[in-house]
Amino acid sequence: MATLKVLGIMSGTSLDGVDFVKVKITKSKLQCEYQGMESFTFPALLKKKLLRAAQNEMNVAELSLLNHELGRFYADCFKQLPKALKGVDLIGLHGQTVFHQGKVATTQIGEPSYLALASGKKVVSNFRSADIAAGGEGAPLAPFFHQTIFGDKKRTVSLHNLGGISNLSLIVKGELKLGFDTGPANMLIDEEVRRSTHSSQLYDKEGKLAARGKVNIPMLAEMLNHPYFAVKPPKSCGREQFGKDFYAKFEKALSQMSLEDRVATLTEFTVQSVAKSYIQFCKPQPHEIVFCGGGAKNKFLIKRIDEELESIKVSTVEDHGWPTQSIEGAAFALLAACCVWKIPANLPKATNAKKKVILGQITEL
Repeated sequence: MATLKVLGIMSGTSLDGVDFVKVKITKSKLQCEYQGMESFTFPALLKKKLLRAAQNEMNVAELSLLNHELGRFYADCFKQLPKALKGVDLIGLHGQTVFHQGKVATTQIGEPSYLALASGKKVVSNFRSADIAAGGEGAPLAPFFHQTIFGDKKRTVSLHNLGGISNLSLIVKGELKLGFDTGPANMLIDEEVRRSTHSSQLYDKEGKLAARGKVNIPMLAEMLNHPYFAVKPPKSCGREQFGKDFYAKFEKALSQMSLEDRVATLTEFTVQSVAKSYIQFCKPQPHEIVFCGGGAKNKFLIKRIDEELESIKVSTVEDHGWPTQSIEGAAFALLAACCVWKIPANLPKATNAKKKVILGQITEL
């Protein structure tokens, strides 16, 4: 088919829920047209299990059970979608990452068979393994979408996702030059807010807590001393670098600070790691950074990044006609279409793979 309507399903490291994004994709120039989206939050118990899995606190039996439980959850969410969003030819399911070690191994759970059965459509999943088999990091994969949709033949643009993890795609004159994870975005901030408010608040809305707090400068300097930041891209990271073990190093000192100061310090950690990534690794500097993901709604976070990178224009994908939360889901919709069209869709400049390969595996019942 020359045109496909595809549903891209994404749940990221922040574990704040699942986005279902419908995109119309034309094969000739891979043009993508946003057609709508719906988001679902994880039930508290499922979220707790997913966090345990991501923190390597499950045995094989528990992980297998969770893989199927999450698969059923995706299928149940699909059944609840409005009729307009169900009308698709294909589904791209990212699944939930519970382990990722670039170049070595990756695991995304959420058994796709349930979704294939519930929808009656082909489901493309397990996108990252083919890139790892080709010698790549297996991440980031969204730069293929970023280049296709936001590339500008006349300018240098960066498409920057602020999800649980922060990653950027530097696109020079329409072609990706560089793509990598800069470090944590919302992951540590969200978990601090959830932990401190006993889940009465799930994130720092618009950055209001951080705006009232004072940054602990010595702690920030120690956080920024993490060896990941000195590694040259391409590179990828996750909870393995900035999850439970990382937080534990600072837990005692953080516990002696007010909630506002804790959130301010963790927010500034994201700000500085993002800013330093542009200054240290992005040549040429972009004319514009277009932010997407949940962090793009954090007004204080965006304001601070803007202040640190004052010579660069800062905007969000909403300024370009795409909802803030839609980009990652839309990216995997495009990757799914490329899989069935047999179009290689990894970008070796982003993942460091030895060659371009077709990503994803098809489940059809």
